[in-house]
Amino acid sequence: MVKQIVAVVLCGALVSTGCASAAGPRIAQAPPTPAAPQAPVRDNAAMADYVQRLAPGTMVRVEQTDGTSLRGTLLKASPQTIVVQKNTRVPEPPIEVPLDRVARVTIESHNGSSIAKNVAIGVGTGVAVVLGIFGILVVIAGGD
Repeated sequence: MVKQIVAVVLCGALVSTGCASAAGPRIAQAPPTPAAPQAPVRDNAAMADYVQRLAPGTMVRVEQTDGTSLRGTLLKASPQTIVVQKNTRVPEPPIEVPLDRVARVTIESHNGSSIAKNVAIGVGTGVAVVLGIFGILVVIAGGD
């Protein structure tokens, strides 16, 4: 009888736990306050210094002041412009972007995580949970 109660409690715990991110943020958030839009503060000298320190061949994401962005390989950086080769299936000519139109440059890091890897982890976890539930059910059925 004790085994059955423990098995039912464990099955209930497995079924009731959900994805941690499904409940929303766990921190208190203040409601947005209406404020006058401020012009972004930009320092072209600092941006030029930053992009010139990046090594050619670095994978970057360039966000422009008009809201568009492009991802590609940094080919060259000067105090006035950066040259980026976009990541496309069909080769395109390199794009020269003036630094006064650049809002942000970030390095794209590929840390080995991919969609296929994440799917494999999810499938493996699902199989382990199902086998655990079946194991508990076998204990319940064969416990007497």
